[in-house]
Amino acid sequence: MPSFGLSLFVPLIPAILISISTILSLFITEDTILHEIVSFIGSAEISLIIAIITAIVMFGLRKGKDMDTMMKSFETGLKGVATIIFIVGAGGAFKEIILEAHVGDYIADIMKGTNISPLIMAWLITALIRIATGQGVVSAITAAGIVGPLIATFDVSPVLMVLATAVGSNTITHVNDASFWLFKEYFNISIKDTFKTWGALLLTTSVTGLMVVLILDLFI
Repeated sequence: MPSFGLSLFVPLIPAILISISTILSLFITEDTILHEIVSFIGSAEISLIIAIITAIVMFGLRKGKDMDTMMKSFETGLKGVATIIFIVGAGGAFKEIILEAHVGDYIADIMKGTNISPLIMAWLITALIRIATGQGVVSAITAAGIVGPLIATFDVSPVLMVLATAVGSNTITHVNDASFWLFKEYFNISIKDTFKTWGALLLTTSVTGLMVVLILDLFI
């Protein structure tokens, strides 16, 4: 087995490179070759590629594994994340459709005649999308496109609107949520117990988060 330090260092390579690049960019003049090199190495894509190459060398080649064995590991990993990446991408596309259709403006116009807090509305819309799609990231991205116009209409703090959307995206989990099955299978419990534990935890933290946001709204 690799050492603890190496096991910790390799996964942190992207974060380290991005952090170093961000700091160095503050002291390097823009539009220079050095700045371009630092930005290139510190980009998310390149830093991840560097981490993968390092992992291949340190965890594979140095341990005597052949490329066929490592390719099977890559294949297994891609199968696990491919669906998630596809859903997140679809959520981003759906958000753009909503923006182009001016759904957010329409909701903002409807809310002008109501007394509902825009923070509660943001939380509720995100929660409904989360229930429908089962994806927290998709619900947050989609809801952001819908509730964005509410910020200017109701002069609400953008920070609190982001927080309301964030806690709304983690409201309820059920059978169309990948994390639901992940939690169930890892702990080998029944669907009922998953609802009573993981589901109850997410709902509690979401409602508590909304209450905190509403309290902050009194002072901000």
